[in-house]
Amino acid sequence: MVTRILAVLFALFLLGSVGFFLLEIPALSYLTVVTILLTFLLMFTLGVYAGGRRIRIRGMKSRL
Repeated sequence: MVTRILAVLFALFLLGSVGFFLLEIPALSYLTVVTILLTFLLMFTLGVYAGGRRIRIRGMKSRL
């Protein structure tokens, strides 16, 4: 539980830092920065979802 909270706080800090940096670049519009940040957030959410699932790996029989 504490690990998940720290991971979420770190992700928010990272998104804030990247967002601030991207807004300082004059060639990027607000819409572009919001799109990039939403994509990062979606990737993080999918990673948390995939990391929380258990994947079964069946053992392979060796054929010697």
